Amino acid sequence: MNKVFEKNKILIPISAVLLVILSSIIEVLLLFVVAPESWISSTIPKTILSTLIKLVLSAIFIFLTIKVYKLKIGFGKSKLVKGLFWFGLVLCIATVFNFVSGYINPEISFIQALPTIMMFLVFSISVGLYEEIVFRGFVFGLFRKFFGDSKKGIYLSVLLSALVFGCAHFVNLIVYPELVISTIAQVISASLVAVLFAVIYFRTENLLPCIILHVAFDFAGYFWFCFAKDIDQMMSTSNTTDSDIISALVFIGLSSFFLISGLWQLRTVFKNKSENHNQN
Repeated sequence: MNKVFEKNKILIPISAVLLVILSSIIEVLLLFVVAPESWISSTIPKTILSTLIKLVLSAIFIFLTIKVYKLKIGFGKSKLVKGLFWFGLVLCIATVFNFVSGYINPEISFIQALPTIMMFLVFSISVGLYEEIVFRGFVFGLFRKFFGDSKKGIYLSVLLSALVFGCAHFVNLIVYPELVISTIAQVISASLVAVLFAVIYFRTENLLPCIILHVAFDFAGYFWFCFAKDIDQMMSTSNTTDSDIISALVFIGLSSFFLISGLWQLRTVFKNKSENHNQN
């Protein structure tokens, strides 16, 4: 495989994008075509099935990344705290905001909600694991391999991998075609936050802070749903009510802080490298 890429380097980013598209199609087919209607019409079995699919796809992409494309996925304690609370500070703030703004008056007790809370926690872990492995470990890694570690190469790798991540959310229109404005806003927002995730991974060479931040952010958005008496109705309402344009613009505007943080950090990194190089 490496010999093929050496002769045709353009296949590196192209194959990355094609594999992500294939993965998205497989996930939709398994979840909404192959699975029985009774499974996908109820939140709990649908969430459990989606969790299992994402865990399996995560394992496949780990294999592809390490064994086929010969990329190393950083995973450990290296710069973990700095990645979480300094490089990822904007994401920490956004997670708190996501948690507070999602508050609804609890209809059931914490003990009653606990099984659902645990289900969404495991689901959020599967989403964070899958999306960070695929879009940072795999896609960003392959773009970086193609463009190189120069200033221009890293900027292109960060921005293009973020764009791929954002556009992957267009798949939601297949499942929820009525959510046009919400989906477009989500695509743009996801692209912006993906810039910051890619920068965190670049600065730490460690996927773990990205995974933890991703899980925390997603779980904060699901948490209060767990206290609804009829979670199916709650999820159905949230998945069938499209955003208005003003709300979508506000959502995108708030998401711009992810982009600003990511680009500012990249600028700082390369500015420091340039100054150190001049001193030497």
